Amino acid sequence: MAQRSNDGPAQYVALTGSDQQAVTGSAVLIGLSVSGGATGPKVNIHDGTANTDPLVASITVGSNGSGTLMLGPNGVALADGIYVDIVAGNATGSLLYR
Repeated sequence: MAQRSNDGPAQYVALTGSDQQAVTGSAVLIGLSVSGGATGPKVNIHDGTANTDPLVASITVGSNGSGTLMLGPNGVALADGIYVDIVAGNATGSLLYR
């Protein structure tokens, strides 16, 4: 599997508030920062292109709160892309990857 480099700065993708294909192809997931409104969001991150692909990370934020999930300096290698599944609430924020 071709890997993106672990060297250099991370890139980001803004969360749209809806399910989205954040990154296509292999990537290294570094982290996620999420904010929510009155209904706290739950966000799942999958290795692939759909919410039925392997779940690799999840974050739940309380009402009117925010949270950050960092996966260490090396991150987690994902072979088939990064799919963001907004399970509940309205999530804004960013996903960090290489």
